[in-house]
This record gives sequence, C-alpha cells and structure tokens, in this order.
Amino acid sequence: MSKILFIGDSFTWGQGLYFYKWMEEKRELPSSVGGMYPSHSHLVTPADIKYKDEHSFTGLVSKYYGLESVKRLTNGGSNTDIILDMIPMIDKLGNEIDKVIFQFTSISRYQFRDLNMGSIENCKGTFEEVYANRVSNLFKYVDNTLKYFSGLYNFEYCYLDWLGDFYKESPAQFVKYSVNGIRCEYFNQFLNEYKIDLMVDNKSIIDLHLNKEGQKVLSNSIISHFGK
Repeated sequence: MSKILFIGDSFTWGQGLYFYKWMEEKRELPSSVGGMYPSHSHLVTPADIKYKDEHSFTGLVSKYYGLESVKRLTNGGSNTDIILDMIPMIDKLGNEIDKVIFQFTSISRYQFRDLNMGSIENCKGTFEEVYANRVSNLFKYVDNTLKYFSGLYNFEYCYLDWLGDFYKESPAQFVKYSVNGIRCEYFNQFLNEYKIDLMVDNKSIIDLHLNKEGQKVLSNSIISHFGK
C-alpha cells in the first residue's frame, strides 16, 4: 500500500486524544495526571496509541485517501528534530510515498537552535531582519529538501503552520482553514476553540492540543488542499 507521511510535533503525533478513550472507559487516574504528556506518559498503553492515531487528522486523512499512515514515533521536538527524522523516513520509503504533510512547530523550542540555518557572516542588519532571514532560511531548507525528494520519488506535499511563523514564506503551499466563516492561515488561530477539555475520573483535563472536532477541521482542510 502506498504511504502518506505526516511529519511534525505533538500535534501531528496526536497528543491528548487518548484522554477520550480514558473517559469512555471511566479509567481511574492518579491525581498527578495533567495535560502535559511527560506527567502521564507511563499510563499510555499500545491500545491508547492506536486510538489516538485513529482519531488524529493523520488517521482521518490517510483513511480518506486509502493510504497507509506513517509518522514520527517521537512526541514533540523542534523543527531541527523533525527535519532530522524526516530525511531517513523519506529515503527509506522512497517510491512508496504518495503524499507528505510537514507541520512546522515553534521556532522558540530548544533555545532557537532552528535559527542556526545560514552562514555566520549572514548576521547584518537589525535583530528583526536577521531573525526574519533565519526563519526564511529554515523554510527554504525544508522546502528545497522536499522539492528534491518529491521530484525523485514523485509525491506531492504541503505544510501546516502552528503559530504563523512560516506560512508567509510560500502561502500557496500551506493548508488554509475556514472556521465559522473565518479564514485562518495557521491552526493556533482556532486552537483555543477546539482544545481538549473534558473530565476523566472527576478530574478536569485541559490539554492545549486539538480535540476530535479540531482534528476534523485539519483533516478536511488538508483534503481540500490536495483535492478530493
């Protein structure tokens, strides 16, 4: 079966969607459980992983196209981490790939190390100018890499932007969203409306990742971008 690759951080991984399964099962939880994955990662079972993958936009989109979903096993990470995982994934699967969805995460992660793209001499101008140039360099590196591999292996690709750091670099390549009649260029613009907010074992669980309805918004938007 042909593959569809989803490459991104915790949003692409499906963070928090297993809370719905825990709620359905009326699972008893220790008081320490919260919205951050490290505080409860030891409670997440293989069945929970399967559940969150099925209800994630990655599962919804791959099911729509009849493609096998492949994504990073790691939850989170910087753009640098995502890129380092992306290249061997694409290189390994090669001609089996039909589509690639790359989700940009925050450039502030891990001391802005993503902004090391470019030569040390390329630091002239104001802070804002240098910053914007480094963001552009990072996007161009990702885009040139995907452009090369898409030509080599004949797949199509697009981008998701979390915080709005990157979409202006090449608007046509980024998925757009229509939420309640409002056009959004990046998904943090509607995240608060679609965050995970539920009760499990009489505990309020608020996880600032997309809930099931938010996953459908992303899924439908990706399908609209590629075409039905």
